[in-house]
Amino acid sequence: METKREEAAPTFPTWRKRIEDAPKDHLTEEIDRFLQVLNAVGSPMIDGSSVSFVYYNPDARRVSVSGEFNQWSPRGIVMTPLRDTGLFYHTMQIRGPVRVEYKFVVDGEWITDPYCQNTIDNGIGEQNSSFVVGDFQEPPELEWIPTIPHGRVEEFTFDSTLLNNHRRVYVYLPPGYNADSAHHYPTLYVHDGGEYLTRAKLPTILDNLIQQQEIPPLIAVMVDPVDRMREYWASEDYGRFTERELVPYIDSHYRTRNHRDARGVMGASLGGLISTYLALSRPHLFSKVGGQSSALFLLEGGRMSGLAQEIQARFAS
Repeated sequence: METKREEAAPTFPTWRKRIEDAPKDHLTEEIDRFLQVLNAVGSPMIDGSSVSFVYYNPDARRVSVSGEFNQWSPRGIVMTPLRDTGLFYHTMQIRGPVRVEYKFVVDGEWITDPYCQNTIDNGIGEQNSSFVVGDFQEPPELEWIPTIPHGRVEEFTFDSTLLNNHRRVYVYLPPGYNADSAHHYPTLYVHDGGEYLTRAKLPTILDNLIQQQEIPPLIAVMVDPVDRMREYWASEDYGRFTERELVPYIDSHYRTRNHRDARGVMGASLGGLISTYLALSRPHLFSKVGGQSSALFLLEGGRMSGLAQEIQARFAS
């Protein structure tokens, strides 16, 4: 008589069926065994492109999962209770190679996955859980290479008369900046400057790209916000500060190429929004703009200034 072999490393569908089919007097034992496996292999359970999120809490009533796969929706994707066990699950298909960040929302509270073995700084003082699907590798540009020339970063406090505040500015100067006093460089203005300096490793990236001749040597002006939500939300006050104070100061203190064709601006999320706003409202200043997950949806609604409405209409036509 043929016997059915048990999987050496059971997938989540196998465990789910075992728990669904377990008699009541063996249910606790099956849950304990599954939690031991989950503690060993970690969550989510990944089988090819199939990703199964699992959460255990007998006191939880509503559990959802939210992350980069659903734009961090506050409601999240509701996870399914597995019998009356305190286990909740959700399976989705994610094609790799990719690294994904996420959190659980348990009865309204955002938490990291207790069984996930990987966490990452989310940039606002907290942690996200993360996982990898496929053969994901960090971009080689992030690697510090000691044998190539490196630029340097100057840091200072910049006072604004127009905004009546001051902020930190970090200026990346490319390798060889001091070697040729006649050479002038294109300039890239970067919002959330301290985050790009540390978390995004922008100086290392620029060193590597310049060494590989993928970009020309350039100056990167990494600018911190003071009131990020107000300044970056398509603020015309911030636009005037950039045009009348910041750019003239940089052009007068560093060897920049002082025209739009040699000047760009970039940022992420709200930083991408203000970068887009600056480029579209001041084409005489910036010829290039880059946005990473730009919060352009915030241009909709009552807080958008008249100038931003004009720009949005022009851009959409």
